[in-house]
Amino acid sequence: LLPEVHAHYSIQNKLAKKGHWIYDFILPYRILETLLYRDSTDLLNYLKERPHKQFTMLDCHDGVPIKPDLDDLYDGARARKLVDTCLERGSNLSLIYAPEYHDPDGFDVHQIRGTYYSMLDKDDDAYIAARAIQFFAPGVPQVYYVGLLAGENDLAILDHGGEGRDINRHNYSLNEIKRDVEREVVQRLLRLIEFRNEYTAFDGEFAVLESDAAAIYLQWKKNEKKCTLKIDLGNYSTIIEYTTPQGDTIQFSV
Repeated sequence: LLPEVHAHYSIQNKLAKKGHWIYDFILPYRILETLLYRDSTDLLNYLKERPHKQFTMLDCHDGVPIKPDLDDLYDGARARKLVDTCLERGSNLSLIYAPEYHDPDGFDVHQIRGTYYSMLDKDDDAYIAARAIQFFAPGVPQVYYVGLLAGENDLAILDHGGEGRDINRHNYSLNEIKRDVEREVVQRLLRLIEFRNEYTAFDGEFAVLESDAAAIYLQWKKNEKKCTLKIDLGNYSTIIEYTTPQGDTIQFSV
């Protein structure tokens, strides 16, 4: 059973405690917040306590969830600032219309609609860092087709009568796919996907390593295999360090 539940996170946790798979609708906001504010505190605390049996994503056919999925988990002022930043970068919003479900200060954002790449100001390094965090978080990672191609907000379709969600539903032509798959940011993402799919330590034990708020260190270990993700939020550099079957330690910049 894999239910899609948009409700207070406690409902998701109850499903997880019964052994069901759930969607992680909290992670997209937490990663976005971390990269925009260059502060990993809330993200790392979340990764230490979240259920592991989850399907993860950053983007989808709708948007980045906030209410009700993150009710009681976000700071109102920071959430408003994050939303405003995304709007400045071309996003639009899905709102909660029933007043009784608004925050006391009137905050009413259900989802931020736009591509994750555009929300990160089309910064290749920030986008790869976001995907690396997603792939190192326990669970089954999913990559939406627009996200796979690091797509930008499709503002043209909105100018021609499309609805708000269409901003992240671009209808790619074959030529666009052939062009975009050769972009360096997409090639970097494909290499990261390949590593996540093939390195066997991801079937082992997960740990959040100690770091200051300007860094992220995540690790997986299984027998002699170990891989560690190191992200510097100051410049969004992403390094993966891993052991080979021969016992050597390899480090590569994603």
